[in-house]
Amino acid sequence: MKLSVIIVNYNVRAYLEQCLRTVFKALEGINGEVFVVDNQSTDGSVEMVREKFPLVKLIANAENVGFSRANNQAIRASIGEHVLLLNPDTVVGEDVFRKVLAFLDAHPKAGGLGVRMIDGTGHFLPESKRGLPTPAVAFYKIIGLTRLFPRSRVFGRYHLGHLPEHEAARIEILSGACMFLRRKTLDEVGLLDESFFMYGEDIDLSYRITLGGYENWYFPEARIIHYKGESTKKSSVNYVFVFYNAMAIFAQKHFTRRRTDVLGMLITGSIYLSAAGAIVMRFLRRALLPMTDALMGLVILFGWSLFMGKTGLFMQQLTDLALPFGLSLAVIGIVGGYDLPVRLINVLKATAAIFIGLLLWFRPFGASNFLEEIFHEFEWTIIGLWTGTSLVAGLASRLLLHLLRTKPYSLRTLDRKRVLAIGSSEERKQALALLWQTHFGLGRQKQLEPQDVLAADADEAIRRKIRKHGIDEVVFCANDLSWARIIALIEGLRHAGVMVKIAQPGSEHIIGPNSVESLHDLDLMEPHAVNGDSARRSKRLFDVVMALALLAAWPVAAWFVADKAGLLSNAWNVLLGQRSWVGYRPGAERSLRLPQLRAGIIDPLPTVASPTAAMTLRANTAYAKDYSPINDLELLVRGFKKLGDQ
Repeated sequence: MKLSVIIVNYNVRAYLEQCLRTVFKALEGINGEVFVVDNQSTDGSVEMVREKFPLVKLIANAENVGFSRANNQAIRASIGEHVLLLNPDTVVGEDVFRKVLAFLDAHPKAGGLGVRMIDGTGHFLPESKRGLPTPAVAFYKIIGLTRLFPRSRVFGRYHLGHLPEHEAARIEILSGACMFLRRKTLDEVGLLDESFFMYGEDIDLSYRITLGGYENWYFPEARIIHYKGESTKKSSVNYVFVFYNAMAIFAQKHFTRRRTDVLGMLITGSIYLSAAGAIVMRFLRRALLPMTDALMGLVILFGWSLFMGKTGLFMQQLTDLALPFGLSLAVIGIVGGYDLPVRLINVLKATAAIFIGLLLWFRPFGASNFLEEIFHEFEWTIIGLWTGTSLVAGLASRLLLHLLRTKPYSLRTLDRKRVLAIGSSEERKQALALLWQTHFGLGRQKQLEPQDVLAADADEAIRRKIRKHGIDEVVFCANDLSWARIIALIEGLRHAGVMVKIAQPGSEHIIGPNSVESLHDLDLMEPHAVNGDSARRSKRLFDVVMALALLAAWPVAAWFVADKAGLLSNAWNVLLGQRSWVGYRPGAERSLRLPQLRAGIIDPLPTVASPTAAMTLRANTAYAKDYSPINDLELLVRGFKKLGDQ
């Protein structure tokens, strides 16, 4: 047998299905076998493989054994002359396997090979070719010199930036996302080191391949899409710890003690710096709109003070504005002014709320010293100024972010996207019908036939259509175009500023970077779904208010619950955000991908002792589909006796 393809999967069912389609297409005419090792997925991946890909040799683990061990399970069972370790969030062109196998046959010293990888937006992934992360190379990456000088022979060695991305070359480290390995080489240097649970195992094996006298190659004539992050999300602080811990294991295994100590200190420092950076960036992304509102408000008030000749007083009393500004921003957030997508109607709602709040707040507390000095306590003038400032600042800040094309603050409604569908008439119709439902309707819809995108300059023709019609999304129908052609067109559209997606045969899924749209999700695609910004805010506000109320009324409320101490503990946990008063009922098959919620004290069936799985699924789905704080209140009343349950 010529090739054994091994895919380790964990909860990426739709991506795995797409990947397997492309793999079997690429294996046509090649004597090969395909393994899927599932690490205890809960999204129906195993059932999907059994039903749709009976030729796959499936290994369904009862626990998540990690990337290295899972791959080794399949490697030991495989019989191919060559082995491919492939991530499930990849798309392989029809010609990839033939080209790679021909290259390996022509280069007997090649023990491992990596291909040219692009992400779901068409951009080249620099990890397609990497250098050995020696302490010096790791240091340059950790302190940011690699990012500043990506093509430097010295500072850019982590991704070998000095090597042309379109030319084949010997490299040091292969990417585990797509790693071709010669069986003979594995027999000599060993399999993946299972002390690496995730990350670092590809570096270790690549290094051992070179130590064994073989070569690692970067081969750009073979090209794949790697969505990068669907099988392992890389935006969390946990990823930082796992990744750098893997680097530390590698250093301890292969470098001297002195060099390991130095690298260990660097890694420890980088973990905390990266974690702090991730937290700060997350805060800045969330706070961008409130900060812009505050800045616009200050600009407007400064303009008024300049008009009134009171700029000196404005600067002296600036600190007095902190409290009213903070309260105004809080009101805007409570009524949905910071929800995404941006809706100007929420600014009007927030302005009305601020106006009412000022009427209620002005008498007992008075205005700021600055406003009193300017308007001599003309209350209605002050209220009018502050309300007008809030309105104009809110509208101006959102308009500014829209004009600057700051994602995701566009004023264009996301529910009416303009879509270009490329494929046959029937496939386009089905894809657009699915998008129409998952997007709550579509805006402008343009279409191209498959033969229209076969020319060498087809990507330029598509870009012209995108510019002419203001297209937001381009959808390729996989049933009508070759995978290799789709990959080439996606790379050609990398600077077009659109979202590119692939509609799967049978219209079950439309897949894009970080998104899967499916018929199975339609019941949850409603304005009041529990994962919407407004619903999440309302649910959290309800949890906090009820927790405070129950804590205050605990001496009385405790008489009506079974576990009195448990009520106190639960209220405290809800207040801290560790739990919610209402969550899903456990024990049902999750055929629908329900939005994640905090663990609940009670569930949508608080008075049903032993519901069937079907009843539980229906109740959980209904709760996720149409959330309302009133529903939570009703459930709390019905299940009050259980509010102390642990």
